[in-house]
Amino acid sequence: MRINRDSTIANLPAVIARDKMVSVRNYHNGFTVACYAKRFSISKKEAQEQIQAFESEGYLEQRLGKWQRTMKGSALAQATAAKPYKRCTADRHFKAFLDRVIDINNDDDYLCQVSQVALFGSYLTTKGPVGDIDLFVWTEIKPKFLADFAKIKESRAERMIDSGRSFKSHGELAYWPYLDATKYLKNKSKLIQIQGSNFGFERFEHKLVYTLGDTKPPQQIY
Repeated sequence: MRINRDSTIANLPAVIARDKMVSVRNYHNGFTVACYAKRFSISKKEAQEQIQAFESEGYLEQRLGKWQRTMKGSALAQATAAKPYKRCTADRHFKAFLDRVIDINNDDDYLCQVSQVALFGSYLTTKGPVGDIDLFVWTEIKPKFLADFAKIKESRAERMIDSGRSFKSHGELAYWPYLDATKYLKNKSKLIQIQGSNFGFERFEHKLVYTLGDTKPPQQIY
């Protein structure tokens, strides 16, 4: 997703709106108006107005009395205000990404496999420059590791620690198989934007570009 620095989102400058969506990502169970107000050092009245504006544009939704980002809000959090890229550049990054999908599925150093990839956003169109390559990626434990996954994961983590790797948090230690796969898939590409959650993906215009069992990446996506 690409945003224009001169545009507004939810009555806020687009970049500030994006940064707010980034800032609320840690409220995994949702947040109240009071939490939002405290987070951004604003009054509850102003917080309520901002939340309602984000909701009206589809970036936030209320669940069980608390507010959470929608898929659209999560996409905004990853949006870039950088200049768009030429489509030929995006084509190169996309092909390399799909090659890495095949790599992960064929390499048992990775405990997870990619079962599906769906594309949405500006790269799905047929013309013009590309802001970034927005992707939904489904990962799952490889069947061969499923029965003893906890033991294998712990054993490999111990070996990695012995080899000098450090884990910054309990969450990173617990989810390293998924995090390592995602890190390799992104490969530091500024164009590749992998959504943190696939919940609600069907609300976006998208195209399935990879399904487990495919031996070749698609030659053309539009």
